[in-house]
Amino acid sequence: MPQFIQPEQPPRPQYLALTVSVVLIDIVVMWLFFAVAARSFQRFTNTTRGQLILNRTFGLLFISVALLLALVH
Repeated sequence: MPQFIQPEQPPRPQYLALTVSVVLIDIVVMWLFFAVAARSFQRFTNTTRGQLILNRTFGLLFISVALLLALVH
């Protein structure tokens, strides 16, 4: 985040403003977005079959990402 800091200004208030902004944005994203997303997955987590589908889906996604990371470089 140094690109947002103006060297001619006092650094402490600038870093404080950046820190507060990042923390507030993270809280909003974590609490609101993920809470809404988790609510939509609730129908899968209520049954054993749904949990199995969810586990296999995310397992496949993680394996796909790992393969992409291994092969792209």
